[in-house]
Amino acid sequence: MLTQLRPRWCLANVMFVLAGACVLAGVGSASASYGGVNHAPSHGSPSDVPFPNALALGRQTAPTGAASGAVVRYTQVSARHHHSCALTRAGRAVCWGNHDFGQTRVPDGRYAQISAGWYHTCALTRTGRAVCWGRDDSGQVSRIPAGSYKQISAGGGHTCALTTAGTVVCWGNNDAGQSSPPAGRYTQISAGYFHTCALTTAGTVVCWGNNAEGQTTVPAGTYKQISAGNWDSCAVTIDGRGVCWGDDQWGQTSVPTGMYRQMAVGTGTSCALTTAGKAVCWGGIWDWEGRSTGPAGVYAQVAVGDGHACALTTAGGVVCWGRDRQGQATVPGN
Repeated sequence: MLTQLRPRWCLANVMFVLAGACVLAGVGSASASYGGVNHAPSHGSPSDVPFPNALALGRQTAPTGAASGAVVRYTQVSARHHHSCALTRAGRAVCWGNHDFGQTRVPDGRYAQISAGWYHTCALTRTGRAVCWGRDDSGQVSRIPAGSYKQISAGGGHTCALTTAGTVVCWGNNDAGQSSPPAGRYTQISAGYFHTCALTTAGTVVCWGNNAEGQTTVPAGTYKQISAGNWDSCAVTIDGRGVCWGDDQWGQTSVPTGMYRQMAVGTGTSCALTTAGKAVCWGGIWDWEGRSTGPAGVYAQVAVGDGHACALTTAGGVVCWGRDRQGQATVPGN
């Protein structure tokens, strides 16, 4: 079970949600304590076949075509904790980095969206079915409610998804109420460590769960994109301003002046894409191994993990930078 006790130095990672990019038909260690066992990939039903708990890099093999020298193009990237994932244009998912709980071992299939969580990963098939794999100590992998979904977000020990009807469904750890969404109609969902945020059809942001650092106390405004992190949250206003709230110990909620189209929250670090497609990052608990700034370029999406980040180029390539001690910044085939 995840612990809610929060020493100032104890954090995990987060992933972001890019407006419109993760919706079917439309379109980021610490010392957190986990318990439980490892589970094989789940397709909505429990599994009793555990993965070995090996401290291995767990890098996936390169996507189909990479070995022959063919250029692999992607449509989405997601980063959390010490692993990263991406989705190819053909609908194949590939993950790399830490593999302690099988979180980078992708089940065969064609997918429309993927979300890397702390120690588990979830994806949506092209028919809207949710599939999860990796750590399952709180049922975040195995207790998937039946239904058809258009977006999924893997958090700390819980998972949330947006149904085709626009309602939010969550499962897994609920110690802080992070898996108990309020009724309403939503367009985006983002699962953080112990809290969750969603964007309503009216453009307001609603957050629930742990509020120890004010991460669920949303500033008034109208928004178009959200990202829930460890102990902080960020959003882009309807007019393109970046707004963050919650823990600011490392300056991660002090947004630089600018116009943005996407925010991504990591461990003590936040990144954003400007309206011109430039990746901008601020805050920072880790040294990023001397690579806190990504390669120059124009990007369509950015994701932040634990001292590393990945971005999707407008040409469909994926680049990662920062800490790479477990292979989380080494893209297969690159």
